[in-house]
Amino acid sequence: MTTDIHSGCRWLLSGLIAVSLMTSSVYAQDSLWRIKKSGKVSKLSGKIEAITPLSITFKSRTGSEEIPAWEVERIASAGEPREIQRARDRIESGRYADAIEDLESVDAGDNKVTQAEIAFYRALAQSKFALSGGDVTAKEAAATMNRFLKANPQSHHLVPATELMGRLAIAAGELNFASQQFTALTKSKWPEYVARGLFQSGEVMLLQEKYADAAKAYDKLISLPANDDVTQRYQLLARCQKARSAAMVGETAGPIAEIEAIIKAENPDDKELFAYAYNALGACYLKANNAAEAQEKFLFTQLLFDTEAAPHAEAVFRLAEIWKQEKQTDRANEARELLKTRYRNSWWSSRLN
Repeated sequence: MTTDIHSGCRWLLSGLIAVSLMTSSVYAQDSLWRIKKSGKVSKLSGKIEAITPLSITFKSRTGSEEIPAWEVERIASAGEPREIQRARDRIESGRYADAIEDLESVDAGDNKVTQAEIAFYRALAQSKFALSGGDVTAKEAAATMNRFLKANPQSHHLVPATELMGRLAIAAGELNFASQQFTALTKSKWPEYVARGLFQSGEVMLLQEKYADAAKAYDKLISLPANDDVTQRYQLLARCQKARSAAMVGETAGPIAEIEAIIKAENPDDKELFAYAYNALGACYLKANNAAEAQEKFLFTQLLFDTEAAPHAEAVFRLAEIWKQEKQTDRANEARELLKTRYRNSWWSSRLN
């Protein structure tokens, strides 16, 4: 009986060792979460063999494959500290300060992929925190992002990071530098960021009052083959902004009619589109010296679409200026205070005088 127990223990022990080894081999693998055409995400296990700004070469049990960066939701090297995923989750939910704290003390070890992931998500959290009015300035966030870019020029995060650098540059008032970043995006061959780059290039030119150049950027975007949802989304926004650009250098009736047609045709639940559309209408009416109509349009954005940071900040600024001219001091001061707090790291806050 004793012999049987010892024999059973030896069998059990050897089984546990086998399971342990098998488990260790599973967890020693790198991971890649791939976005399918359906939008669903599947996890691959294996080894990250190479990373470039536009692709990741990943070896799984079916062999090596070069996966486009735009099909990669995220990656994790073997043994990645769990603080990194927790930081990703917190960034996704808007808890940027918590994500920054998570990444402050995490140990990257000597794994280059893990080091790059930590550096990127630290820069991403700071950038989003700054752009949402947090206690990190746009220049501070840009410095962190710049360190990441210099240290990781082949990262698959390079293109998204470049877009963020451009947005931070706008917030810091560096429009020429922002334009350079967005121009780089248009040459990236990453479909989503080509569209983003053209749209943001147009936005910078609007701020610089280069209306003809802005219209050209929007035209390029509108003429892109619309094979993905993101491109189609930016094409719709570009139609509003192109009409706005036209109104700034010519008559306003046609652009107003075009923007109103977009509002009538599209789903009012599309808050981003409607925020840009009503701001565009407001700008057209300002150009036509109709302050009352302009105020009404900017109020739509200010009251109904406050989740859309970029157009909402502009609407608040425009209203502050209108109310100042109309001697509505309390309302003007309230708008100015909102810009100084919620949008302290924005182009529009920097325009206050």
